[in-house]
Amino acid sequence: MTPMDNNNKTYCKMPFVGFQNTYRGNRLCCVEKGLHNGGVKEFWSSEYIQDVRKKMTNGDRVAGCQQCYDDEDQGKLSLRNHYNARYKDHKIIDTPTALDLDFSNFCNLQCIMCGPNRSSQWAKELGDKRILSVPKDRLQEICDISWNVRHISIQGGEPSIMPEFEHYFDFLKKNNLISNIEIDCISNLTNVNNKFYSLLEDFKQVNLNASIDSYGKANDYIRYPSNFEKIEKNLEHLMGKNLQVNLQITLQVLSMFNFYDFLQWIFKMHTKFADAGKNLGLNLSYVTNIKHLDIQFAPMQLKTKMLFDIDRFTKQHRIKNNLKFNLELKNLKNSLSSNSNNTYPKELSQYIHTLDSRRNIKITNYIQNFFDYQ
Repeated sequence: MTPMDNNNKTYCKMPFVGFQNTYRGNRLCCVEKGLHNGGVKEFWSSEYIQDVRKKMTNGDRVAGCQQCYDDEDQGKLSLRNHYNARYKDHKIIDTPTALDLDFSNFCNLQCIMCGPNRSSQWAKELGDKRILSVPKDRLQEICDISWNVRHISIQGGEPSIMPEFEHYFDFLKKNNLISNIEIDCISNLTNVNNKFYSLLEDFKQVNLNASIDSYGKANDYIRYPSNFEKIEKNLEHLMGKNLQVNLQITLQVLSMFNFYDFLQWIFKMHTKFADAGKNLGLNLSYVTNIKHLDIQFAPMQLKTKMLFDIDRFTKQHRIKNNLKFNLELKNLKNSLSSNSNNTYPKELSQYIHTLDSRRNIKITNYIQNFFDYQ
């Protein structure tokens, strides 16, 4: 495939170097709304992609990138900014350089902010026992266009237990491609002693984002039915691996109750990694797609408690060599000071009641003081 501009340039001003393949279809990236059906090769050479490439080459706006444009208009760093910076001098070639792969909804957890498209256990809970996966012919097509790949992002479901990723990694290794590729992946860290993790170390560079959103039993409820003590042991186990490990912390209302304990734990783990000569990355984000889990809509009394927890922690500790996380805590404090709800959104109480009834559990066995803020 050659550049789609009239001057026959070999470099694009705004390069289009890859796309996202999911078990549900294809799209430009994880931000684009909607999916395109059909085969992987068909999508990569489609008129749609050719039109996108032409617009990007010319610096014209692409409809599927609107979310990034909106972020940029608000002064935010967009996913588009990130990839343009990464591939600003990229030479257009026939096959993708970057792939975002979402092969299946296969997962061993039923996280409170998730659903059946991302978790087979969620689907099973709702009566659908199928595991939805990318068809074998599409998986083979991904292999067929991976000869020039230099960066992949993988997600799920839970990637570490998906046979499709093991198959793909085996292909990359057998064809001497794996050592040329950087990989970003996200995992719930419930199991780290399997083939997936052994193959990870063969990649050129690995960013492993561990999804942990609260401390102890509260995290077990959020990421039901995980076991926090086991996750902590697995995290410590990864200190001996050739991986860049990051905590991917996605805050929500249920993260707020024992936030001081969570910050203390983060500090402890960050220190352990530093003592082992490793850096534990810290990334803070928020659940916003489910309104009743968004901390913006938490009761003011609970926000006040979280503010107190942050102040208490920051008076005692400062996480060294992580300016970004310390700034994120400062921004979190500013965010908590806004809005003045006096009680939970009624949708949250209803949601918790529905989940507890269906799973035969009680939230107070995980978050003892949950009802104190009703």
